[in-house]
Amino acid sequence: MPQSDPEPVEGGRRLPKAEDFPATGPYSLGAPGPRFGARALDLAVIAIPVVVVIALTTTTVGGKTSLDVPRWLLPAAAVLGALYEFVSVAWRSRTPGKWLLGLKVVRYTDGQKPSAPQALLRGLVPWSVLALPLGPFSVAAFLGVYSTGVSGSLHRGIPDQAGGTLVISTR
Repeated sequence: MPQSDPEPVEGGRRLPKAEDFPATGPYSLGAPGPRFGARALDLAVIAIPVVVVIALTTTTVGGKTSLDVPRWLLPAAAVLGALYEFVSVAWRSRTPGKWLLGLKVVRYTDGQKPSAPQALLRGLVPWSVLALPLGPFSVAAFLGVYSTGVSGSLHRGIPDQAGGTLVISTR
């Protein structure tokens, strides 16, 4: 009696598993270290305008420093971050941080360039966490969403699962 294939399939094609990728080199899975480094570089790009706005809105009167952060800053940073991720991945399959560290975002199903809706979901999901009423825990929850990419055999975190993507090495 023939056995049925228990592996997940999409459109008649078997979805990739960790053992389908080389251990190192081009087309290997993006390791957590380089992914973390790329994310840190990309977050620094978003943080620079935020820090500039904070510096411009900080006042010192009579020796007392007053930090008057505009209410629009966090939503603006979230929109900027989501756009940065979306445009970079939709256009070049990678953010500048991923480019510098030799990583690329591909579709999970076939390894091709992500579609615009996939890139949008992948970029929007983590940044939308900042819209939740979590107060001081917003940034921790945001970073927590990104940290989900370090576990699992394919290192597919919440953003990758939402966008139907996977991060691979290019070198």
